[in-house]
Amino acid sequence: MAKQPSWRTAAYAALIYGGVALVFTAWGTVLGPPAAQIGGTRPEGTIPGHLAELAAFGLLLGLGCMLIYGGKGLPLVFLTPVLTVLLDVDHLPAYLGFAEPIRPAHSLLFVIVVLAVTAVTIKALDIELVMLSAFMGHMAVDTGLFAPFSPISYWYTQLGPYRVPSATGAILCAVAAGVALRRQEVVVGNGGLEHSA
Repeated sequence: MAKQPSWRTAAYAALIYGGVALVFTAWGTVLGPPAAQIGGTRPEGTIPGHLAELAAFGLLLGLGCMLIYGGKGLPLVFLTPVLTVLLDVDHLPAYLGFAEPIRPAHSLLFVIVVLAVTAVTIKALDIELVMLSAFMGHMAVDTGLFAPFSPISYWYTQLGPYRVPSATGAILCAVAAGVALRRQEVVVGNGGLEHSA
């Protein structure tokens, strides 16, 4: 029986991703130094367009995965744009009127923690690759400042120089997720969440 991603596993992955993003956001907002609390909000008129751009790139990444694996990878086609957009949950305090750091979950430490939690719980390489693809896809679309080592350090740098490498990495990870699925010929008992349909 071929191993396939399930809708349940995709939903669980989104909960992990969003939950860790909220933890990083809360940590930065509550424990971040006052000098780092300079995060702001986009002009309201630009938000729908930005979210659409994030979702569109995420959808392209998901379709790239499905082109390699086939139609049974449909949950990942939906998961990728959801995760690509979901990273922006870290702007929530600013929209609620609280001071917060700039993009507290747009961090290398965030993606390391998300991948570690996913490796322990879901135990599926394709899901981890999709998460990494979505994270890099988001970074490829964004502009402005981010703190690559938040919440340990709030040293800010420009996203601009990293956009092309991030887009390239996002595409490669999406393709690798499809390849990983194709190579998983047999369902193996793995002690985590069931990863078959």
